Amino acid sequence: MISLPDLAFNLRARRALLVGAGHAAVYEWQDNVAVRRAMFEAGEEGRQGFRRYLAETPGIPFHLLVDVADEEYRRDTVPRVSRRDRQALLKRKAARLFKDTGYCFFRVTGRETTGRRDDRVLLSALANPGVVSQWAAILDEVRTPLAGICSLPLLSGQLLKDIAGRDDGCRLLVSMQSVSGLRQTCFDNGDLRFSRLVQTSRAEHGSYSEIIRDEVEKVLRYLDSRRPDTPGETLHVHFLFSADLLQELKPVLKQQDAVRYHFCDLHENVSLEPASNPFSDAYFMQQLLRLRPGNVYAGIAERRWFILGRLRAGVAAAGFAMLLGSAGWSALNVYGGIVLYLGGKTAEEETHRYAAEYELARKRLPETPVDPSDLKTAVLIADSLAQNKTSPTAMVTVLGRSLHGFPSIRLSRLFWTVTDDPDTAYAGDPEQAGLPVAMDASGPVRSLYQAALLKGRIEPFNGDYRGAMDVINRFAEDLRGREAVYGVVIVGLPLDVSSGADLQGNTQSLQHRAEFTLKVVLENAREI
Repeated sequence: MISLPDLAFNLRARRALLVGAGHAAVYEWQDNVAVRRAMFEAGEEGRQGFRRYLAETPGIPFHLLVDVADEEYRRDTVPRVSRRDRQALLKRKAARLFKDTGYCFFRVTGRETTGRRDDRVLLSALANPGVVSQWAAILDEVRTPLAGICSLPLLSGQLLKDIAGRDDGCRLLVSMQSVSGLRQTCFDNGDLRFSRLVQTSRAEHGSYSEIIRDEVEKVLRYLDSRRPDTPGETLHVHFLFSADLLQELKPVLKQQDAVRYHFCDLHENVSLEPASNPFSDAYFMQQLLRLRPGNVYAGIAERRWFILGRLRAGVAAAGFAMLLGSAGWSALNVYGGIVLYLGGKTAEEETHRYAAEYELARKRLPETPVDPSDLKTAVLIADSLAQNKTSPTAMVTVLGRSLHGFPSIRLSRLFWTVTDDPDTAYAGDPEQAGLPVAMDASGPVRSLYQAALLKGRIEPFNGDYRGAMDVINRFAEDLRGREAVYGVVIVGLPLDVSSGADLQGNTQSLQHRAEFTLKVVLENAREI
């Protein structure tokens, strides 16, 4: 059985740790504003203070933002292959470029427009992992979830369009953090080219503006030396400071034709905690906690408490959803049962009402000498007789069609009846008793038949009995082939040739008498 640790994490709350080489600052998210709560030095005393802070505020995930000088960047190209192969290729390349560190990152930034059209990739790593791991280890020790680790230059790339309004061209972002120093990050059409961190101290020069000016001029000279092919390209420099420092900085900057300066007041468009210092920490922490860009450097082992917390929350949400679904399904079943019960009660009441009305109406009827059940039987018999009434039209039609092909046959008498037993109809001669005549037919017995007994003769007759009997047999076969005929039986021939018959008379007395008798039965009294 698998069970999750009892992790009471508040995944909706947010806080972040800004990590520098010598200090770490904690920011908490309150009323959509990043507020700084504590500052710790990178030593044993600072780590103990960080543990005490975590013990007082457990269960809230952390985002780590790193701003150190030991972050390395490499831009390279790799062949365009499948996603899985590209991941394996970039992992090997990162392991070869950045040794002795587990904090590596790579991503595809674009594609070459010429040649093989390889993929352009950015690879970065924290060359001194101890700066970050000392704080991440404390989070893991006290089971505080770590949402992810990101660096300030990589976060700046995501904020470039918001800061500059666009991300094309060559742009230099300049900011200053209290835990690290002066950060200058250069982007070329949105791609990170390099980032430089310089330690600053006001005591050395008396003013931050002069330090900033000197360091920016160094970077501008470096960029000029690296852009021989595009001497006319404009470089945009964006200063991210408070309004007071921007006012000090504007007069000391040297204007250049290929350089455009942009001054971004951090408090102008973003709600920040009121501060009297010139640093940009609050702005980046505000954006980090607002966007929560996800993880860049942290491994699965460092994020395990966060992953378990998300899994526990997912299981709880799934269980709650199943509970709601079950409750809803039960409610529907109960509602359906109530509807069926009420419908049954209504039907029962209507049945009783109709029965009472029927009984009342029956009592109001006049007295009759016949029982209602007998009347019903009589009505059913009358309906049956009406549905099964018939006439000899069908029989006459069949006989007429067959006689049309035998002009030598003359009918002398025709007996017709309707019966439900074709085998016993006209079992003998209607004029004199005789033996039963069996039907020469196959098929299912129907409920109603027409039967006819034909008496006829062959005219003219010249005494050829064989020819006369041949005509009679062909006439019988023609009748059997008709669609409505159930059966045909030759009852009598002009000359009895059976083995048991007595042969009497002379040929002169019989030569003008070729008489025969046929029995014809039509199936189900159908009209032809």
